[in-house]
Amino acid sequence: MERKTTKRRYEKAEVPAELAEATNTELLEQVINMPGELGDTYTRFINLSLGNQALLMMQNVFEPVNTFRRWGEDFGRDVKKGARAKYIRRPLFKKEVNEQGKEEEKLIGFKLVKCMFGVSDTEGDPLPEYEAPEWSQSRARQNLNITEVPFEELDGNVQGFSYARNLAINPVAAFPLKTWLHEASHIEAGHTGPGSHEEYLTHRGEKEFEAETSAYILMHRLGALALFNAAESRNYVQSWMRNKKPTPESSGRVLRVSERILKAGRETDTAE
Repeated sequence: MERKTTKRRYEKAEVPAELAEATNTELLEQVINMPGELGDTYTRFINLSLGNQALLMMQNVFEPVNTFRRWGEDFGRDVKKGARAKYIRRPLFKKEVNEQGKEEEKLIGFKLVKCMFGVSDTEGDPLPEYEAPEWSQSRARQNLNITEVPFEELDGNVQGFSYARNLAINPVAAFPLKTWLHEASHIEAGHTGPGSHEEYLTHRGEKEFEAETSAYILMHRLGALALFNAAESRNYVQSWMRNKKPTPESSGRVLRVSERILKAGRETDTAE
């Protein structure tokens, strides 16, 4: 028998202040404290950004989530009567004509939308077995268009360096994967682009915070805790920030960069 699903109408309600006013810095703190295994929990059936995963944690959701329609159509499960949807941020786009005269969609912001239900809010067919997508450093390098170059540095204490879209890792680096992620994060955050050197020197503490925090998140998300010293990494960040709080813009960049690198190395393509 063909399954029939109906469109759910959500009640209009005032968005909780803690969600409406959540800053990128607060979301980043949630992600940093996220247990490593939770990353795959939130992306089991629908790909969610790190920021949206943090929003779900702020709503005490620690289980697989999906929309009303996709629970029914994709997994044969019905949302229980009276279940309350949870909020995520959805991107807002506006169509504009670019310099070449072609119409394109431009991101203009985000809107809190109440549309996610946890698996405990549903009933029906058993959930399928889940296999986490594998992550490959070489795949990430290729998808990010990063070139690895020889390490040519006389100071053996330097773990790695990056410029333009190139990076080099010391052959005897203490934690080569973490260092690779750190340098790749510099590149993806725009720290190594044309004319960026002066900007880097002026805001070096912020730039090092962004690269190292991104690498720290990725090492946890990849389950590579045995391949680096987490306490040393946190101390590195703290020494550069000197008890200053990161700006929301800087925190947002960390979330975007770490997510981009994670997706670039995954076995299957995922949408935003």
